[in-house]
Amino acid sequence: MCLASGQYRPNDPNKLLHKCDIYRSKEAGAIVKKIMESGSSENWRDTLSLAIGENKLDGSALREFFQPLEEWLRNENLRTGQFIGWNYDGDYCKHSIETANLQVYGGFYNGANSPVTSTLVLISLLSILLTCVNGYLI
Repeated sequence: MCLASGQYRPNDPNKLLHKCDIYRSKEAGAIVKKIMESGSSENWRDTLSLAIGENKLDGSALREFFQPLEEWLRNENLRTGQFIGWNYDGDYCKHSIETANLQVYGGFYNGANSPVTSTLVLISLLSILLTCVNGYLI
């Protein structure tokens, strides 16, 4: 919708994705109308293909949209020395899992404190929230 409305151009510093505003855009409205017309009568991939010419989703736009926030968070955490992630308290977690009769596969405990994982989880949650908010506003 940002491409169609002329609000975004890849690799153009004057038309960044996170500054896209499709409010009152006839082009973006036409895309939403095409998507909504079929309702649930057609496969979503077919509907997407008819509306925007692509039939598969790609997360790269979300990464690009949140790139300024991710960069700011990274710099702010480096500046403040903030620890990102969770500390492993294996005994408590192991006891809780065993008490619930659950089985853990693949050495989950060894990778639980990865800072990259926690950052990606944060970005995923933010993207879901933004998608919901934008979907409501459109």
